[in-house]
Amino acid sequence: LILKKFLIMKYFIFIITLFTFISCDPGYAYYISNNSEKDIYVYTNPPIKVYDKSINRTKLIDSATINPKETFIIYSNIGGGGEESFPFKKIRIKKNNDSIVLKNKSEINSKFNQNRKKRLFSTSYTIIVN
Repeated sequence: LILKKFLIMKYFIFIITLFTFISCDPGYAYYISNNSEKDIYVYTNPPIKVYDKSINRTKLIDSATINPKETFIIYSNIGGGGEESFPFKKIRIKKNNDSIVLKNKSEINSKFNQNRKKRLFSTSYTIIVN
C-alpha cells in the first residue's frame, strides 16, 4: 500500500513538473555586441532602463557605452510579446565617424532579426557591430 502511494505521488509530481515547464512563457533578450576595437555608443528613444546595484533599483539612461569585445543587453522580457513589446522607437549606434540609425520599429526589428537565435524557452536577438 505504501509503495502504491509512493508511485502515485511520483507520477503526480512528474505531471505537475511537466505542466510547469510547458506552461512557462518564453523569454526574449535583445543584445548589441561590439566586435570592434573601439567603444561604441548607443542612443535610444525612449531611454534604456537599466538596473543600478548602487541604488538597488532600475533607472533610465539616455545612452550606453559598449566597450570593445563586449555585449550589452538593451532589453529583455518574459512572456507576452517579443517584437511587439520591444519599447524602442529609434536606436542610433555611433562608432568612430559612422552611425547606424534605425528610425522605426520596422528597421529595428529587421536589424535584430539578422542574428536571431531561437531556443526551447527563449529567443535572443543581437545587433553585431564590427
